[in-house]
Amino acid sequence: MGAALFHPAVADQPETKSWLKISANEGNFSAELGGRIHFDTYLFDSDIEDPISTTEFRRVRLAVTGHLWKWKYKLERDFSSSGTSGLRDVYIATEVLGGKLTIGNFKPYRSMEELTSSNEITMMERSFTSASGIYFDRSRQQGIGWHTHWGCYTFGAAGFNLRNPGAPRNEGLGAAGRITWAPINDQISTVHLGISASHENANRNSNPIEADVAYAGRRGPTQLTALTPGGRDFFFDIVNDNGDQLFFFGNQGGKADIAGLEFAATYGPVYLQSEYAYGKFDGDYYLSEVVFEDFYGIPPTFACDPDNGCFIGDQDVKTWYIMGSWMITGEHKPYDSAKGVFRSAKPHSDWGAWELTARYETIENKDIPDLEADSFRLGVNVYLNPRVRFMLNIVLGDDEFTGDKTRQLAFRARASW
Repeated sequence: MGAALFHPAVADQPETKSWLKISANEGNFSAELGGRIHFDTYLFDSDIEDPISTTEFRRVRLAVTGHLWKWKYKLERDFSSSGTSGLRDVYIATEVLGGKLTIGNFKPYRSMEELTSSNEITMMERSFTSASGIYFDRSRQQGIGWHTHWGCYTFGAAGFNLRNPGAPRNEGLGAAGRITWAPINDQISTVHLGISASHENANRNSNPIEADVAYAGRRGPTQLTALTPGGRDFFFDIVNDNGDQLFFFGNQGGKADIAGLEFAATYGPVYLQSEYAYGKFDGDYYLSEVVFEDFYGIPPTFACDPDNGCFIGDQDVKTWYIMGSWMITGEHKPYDSAKGVFRSAKPHSDWGAWELTARYETIENKDIPDLEADSFRLGVNVYLNPRVRFMLNIVLGDDEFTGDKTRQLAFRARASW
């Protein structure tokens, strides 16, 4: 009896592969620990707006990944975010029809800049074509997705609820898809082309669908560029203490449709990346002039009805950026052909790797006169080793709608494992 009880305990004894990974049951179960620390410092040269210079932990994450027989799993928590909104990638996945089927909370397949890991992005913050702009605050959604790659192609499609872990339960639905092609991909050079499409349809309890940008860097001033109300109780009709009429009324719900184009290329130490996105945001609502100024920063730039206020109809939004970098120490950015994104260069020597970076980006609402914001960024990245990087960014913001030209000097110390 003792031998019978002892034998299965030996068979299931965990085996430590390294200090970060364990496996058991002949490798059918495994758990591997990963994480990242991004510590930022922001200094502002104020203009019309007056943001606070500060420090913060931009990301403090721990992640556990592994296998459950033929299934994979990932559980990632960001301790720099409070509550359940700190959950990032939380899913199970398995191989189906030659691709990866993912169920849970993950990034929809749209925007090359968004799908690039925060450990790999060239500048400190992502561009306006991502959840830092046209997909504002919608980087991850709960749903089901399938992604595959063959040769120089990738394809991904996902259906999801318009909810992140920190948002209320709602009935909004969305879908997104992305196709990429790398006609050239060798050790010296790569050319990447991509196209994506996204549809988001707000319903009961959905948050507003917005395009919103921090044009002078994170923690700096923001500009709301487009707004679809969503399905929450977002409407009011009151008078404040000054006697101003405050109202927001119209059709609840609404949808946003966005299409994107991608181009990226490397040649030795030189890297170029660009994206263009065009979106249509449903409107059909009215704002009082006071509420318009509260939302957008200045009084309306168009005539408003004295009784019904300022009408906001469907809004066409376009955004694009062009970004480049040069590895002055000669390294080369590798291409991840399975995901259709580029990874960070790895230093060749004990002296580390040095990279000069630059990006110009713009976003514009075509249906509200003069509603446009631009940003020009210069940066230096120092790769001390494959896991530790220092980043320095100078951000020249320009809100053409309000006239604000706030600037930022930002520094990041980044470590990942």
